[in-house]
Amino acid sequence: MKDLIAIGALFVWSCQTTPQTPKLSKPDTIHAAIQPPQPNPYWSDLARLLGGIRPNDTLYWGSILRDSTWRSYAAEVERLWTFRKKALYDSLQVWAAQELSPYHDWKGRVFYPFSGADWPTVFYIYPKGSSYIFFGLEQEGDPHYLRMLSPTDIVQNLRGPFLTLQDLLRLSFFKTKDMQVQLAHGKVRGLLPVFLALFARTGHKIYTVEHIYLKEGGIIDTLPSSKPKPAQSAWDNPITGLRFQIGLPEGPLQEVIYLSLNAANTGIERQVGSRDFLSRLRPCVSLIKSASYLLFGRDFSEIRRLILTQSVAILEEDSGIPFRFFDSTAWKTQLYGVYHQPIPLFRSKFQPDLWKAYRTYPVKRLPFTIGYHIMPGQSNLIWAVRRDPQAVLPPLPEEATQTSAERITPLPPQRLMYIDTSLPLSKDTSSTPTPQQLDSTEVPSGDSE
Repeated sequence: MKDLIAIGALFVWSCQTTPQTPKLSKPDTIHAAIQPPQPNPYWSDLARLLGGIRPNDTLYWGSILRDSTWRSYAAEVERLWTFRKKALYDSLQVWAAQELSPYHDWKGRVFYPFSGADWPTVFYIYPKGSSYIFFGLEQEGDPHYLRMLSPTDIVQNLRGPFLTLQDLLRLSFFKTKDMQVQLAHGKVRGLLPVFLALFARTGHKIYTVEHIYLKEGGIIDTLPSSKPKPAQSAWDNPITGLRFQIGLPEGPLQEVIYLSLNAANTGIERQVGSRDFLSRLRPCVSLIKSASYLLFGRDFSEIRRLILTQSVAILEEDSGIPFRFFDSTAWKTQLYGVYHQPIPLFRSKFQPDLWKAYRTYPVKRLPFTIGYHIMPGQSNLIWAVRRDPQAVLPPLPEEATQTSAERITPLPPQRLMYIDTSLPLSKDTSSTPTPQQLDSTEVPSGDSE
C-alpha cells in the first residue's frame, strides 16, 4: 500500500514539473547550402574565343591564343564590335530605357521573328526577359559536333562566322542569302558560333547548350548526341534549333531559343508543332527588324496574326507589320525618326498611310541608325502597345491587292533630318507623292535578314 502511495506521489510531482529539453548531439555531417548553377567553362570560353575575347582557360585554348589567325580574327571582331556598340547599341540601350518603359524592364517572354542570331539588338531593347524566342531560315548548327572539334579545327574554320558577324556589326542586320552560304561550309557551321560570340560580347556566361526539336503540340525535346541531326532545310520536319541558358554575372538565368523554320503559311501548316508553339507565347513583347517586308504579303498572314495576337507591345521599323494593322482602338502607337520610302530593293512596299502618319501625328527624334536605312537620319521605328492586352483584337484588315495608289513613289528623303521632332507636327497639306518624285539613293542590294 505504501508503495502505491509513493508511486502516485511521484506521478503527481512529475506532471507538475517542466520537462527538460534533451540535449541533442551535433550531427556528424552538416548539409551544404544549395549551390546556384555554375557556368559551363567550355561553352563560356568558346563563346569568348568566338567573340574575339581571350578565354579564361589559357591551358586548353593555348594553341589558339598563340595562333596568328585567331589574333587577327580577334582584333577585327573587337574593332567591329566597338564600332557598332558606339554607333547603335549604347544609344539604343539608353533610348529604350527612356522610351519603352515599362516594357524595357519586361521579365517575361521576348519574341524576335525573322531574327537570325541578332542577340545584341533585342538584348539592349529588352534586357531582362526570362525567355527569348528567335527564328529564321538559317540552320542552327550542331553543338554535339562542335564540342568534339579540337581548338586547331575551330581556329581554322572561323571564316564563315566572321563574315556573318561582319555584316551584322557593319550594317546592323544580316544578309540572308550571304549568311546561308557563309554558315553552310567548313566545320564551324550554322548560327551556333554566331550566337555564342554575341553572348560573350554582351557579357553573358553560358550555362547550357542544347540541340532541340519540336514534337507534336509544339513541345520542345532535345536531340541527344547519339542521334545527329539529319541534313535538312528549314522546310523539313522536324523543326530543329538551339536552346541556351545564359546569364550575366550576379544576374538570373535567361533562356534563348532559336528555331530553324519556314514562317510562310505553307511552312506553318506543314511543319510539326510550329503553330502550337507560337500560339503559346502570349503575353510577350516583340521586336521586328530588317524583316524583308515579308509580313506585307498574303503568304505570311498567319505569322502576322500570331505576332499581333501574342504580343502586348511591338517595336518595329517599316519592314515589319504594315502600319494599317495597328487599329487605333486596340493599339496606342508612337512614331520615331523619319519615313520617306523603303530602300530601292523593296520600293514596292511603300506605305501611303504611314507616310501620311509621319506628317500628321506627333513624331519623336530617333538618335541612331537602325535597320535597312543605313544613311544617318533616315531610320524609323514604330512603337505599338496594346491598350487592353486582355481584349480580343478587332478583325485584321484584308491584304489588299496592289493598286495604282499603293505603287506611288514617295518623296525623296532629305539629307539632314536630325532635327527635334518631339513636338507634334502640323497636319500635312501637301499632296501624296507622285511617281516622278523618284529617289535613287544607293544602298546595299540583296540585304535582308
